[in-house]
Amino acid sequence: MMITMLALLVLFASALLVLANLRVVVGDTFDALRSCARRSYAAGLMPQRAAFAVLWLLIFTLGLAG
Repeated sequence: MMITMLALLVLFASALLVLANLRVVVGDTFDALRSCARRSYAAGLMPQRAAFAVLWLLIFTLGLAG
């Protein structure tokens, strides 16, 4: 019971920290995705990476629907 309470406390504290700094988290995520896209485009790997991303989106969507 004590471990469960500790785990829930850590989970809620982490969620609170993320929500408190949501603008920074979104900005950093956008910068990371933009950087990855630029490198993929420069290396000629954009179609392969885009297909992989669409595959994972399809898997998650079907997982939530089923």
